Amino acid sequence: MPAANQTNRSNGPNGDSVLNGNHVTNGINGTNGISKTNGVNGTKSRTLYIPDLFGGILSGEPVENPREPEIGRMSEEWTKALTKMDPKTAKILTKANFAYLISLAAPQADAEAFRMAVDWCIWAFVFDDHLQQRWKESHRKCLFAILQQVWLAQSKTGLDVTIPDYMETRRQSIGSYCLFVVVEWAHGIKLTQDIFDHPSVVTCERAAADLTWLVNDVLSYKKDMAFGVEHNLICLLKRQGCSEQEAMDRTGDIMDQCQNDWDNAVANLPSWGEETDKEVQRYLGACRDVARANLWWSFKSGRYLNAEEAVQARTARILTL
Repeated sequence: MPAANQTNRSNGPNGDSVLNGNHVTNGINGTNGISKTNGVNGTKSRTLYIPDLFGGILSGEPVENPREPEIGRMSEEWTKALTKMDPKTAKILTKANFAYLISLAAPQADAEAFRMAVDWCIWAFVFDDHLQQRWKESHRKCLFAILQQVWLAQSKTGLDVTIPDYMETRRQSIGSYCLFVVVEWAHGIKLTQDIFDHPSVVTCERAAADLTWLVNDVLSYKKDMAFGVEHNLICLLKRQGCSEQEAMDRTGDIMDQCQNDWDNAVANLPSWGEETDKEVQRYLGACRDVARANLWWSFKSGRYLNAEEAVQARTARILTL
């Protein structure tokens, strides 16, 4: 079976570079710590060179499901009416555009499967928002017990854990495995449990899930800093002695390892017969599509970066803080 393309991550542009005529960054290849820049208003900012987010299994332009506009609108309207959603939350839901995420993750899904997948994503959004509202409104014992368990789980992604422990918690909490199952069903992929349990398939699932949350940690870093959120790999690496740029570079190294793990796993897949092998490739394609959908959705939705910042991050691989 053909292996996925590997990605070679460079460290950024060579020499000095000028951004928008206002920022001059110093440092060669982006590896010499934090680059200082003078902002338009005389304030100091800093730039980080980020990993190549569009390489390896995340490369290439994804296919869109043509059912997105109609079904996305229907799902949103139904949810807003059912939950009596307030205007502020409704605006957030529309901006999130979960239909676009599913369009890229499940491009072959029929109307029924596509609607279910979009409803599933929106349900997760509404459920999370509902829990937060209930916390504000009531301290009832049952809800407190649930939230206490959530807090305990989230605390494992704090800053006093090992990198492997943090990675394990993040890959389980990011939601990728759930979407793998959703897309598997939506695309009618038929595989037996022993194939899902094969080490190569398990490794590909893990690599795709890890690339999903790693992309999130890179793109959300600026927003996390602004809101004091420290559940981020870059924050953890800084806490363990890395400079900001070193932490970002190490994050890129981990992404490269995920790509290598995927390639090696695909290369070591056995053959279960022609028809089954085709289904295996379809499933691995679904895992790849979920990870790539998250990447494109993160840029299009503006959940972490505005339009100008997104262009800079994608074309120059620079994040201005």
